Amino acid sequence: MKQFTKKQLQEKVKVTCYNNTETMTRGEAIDKFYEGMLCCEGSEGERYTSIYCQLIEGSKNVSDKI
Repeated sequence: MKQFTKKQLQEKVKVTCYNNTETMTRGEAIDKFYEGMLCCEGSEGERYTSIYCQLIEGSKNVSDKI
C-alpha cells in the first residue's frame, strides 16, 4: 500500500457516492471507505472498493462510477 505523509492525509478530497458529494480529508475518506469495503458485499462493496482504490492512487476527486 502507498505510504502517505501527514500532509497528504490532511488534504481535502471530494468523494461522490450514490450521487452525493462530500468533502473530507484523504485520511478520513480512506478509513471510511476501507471499512465499507470490508463490511459490504455485492454492488455496494464494489462501490466502496472503487472509491478506496482511487483514494490510494492519489486522486482528489473520486466517484463510485465505474
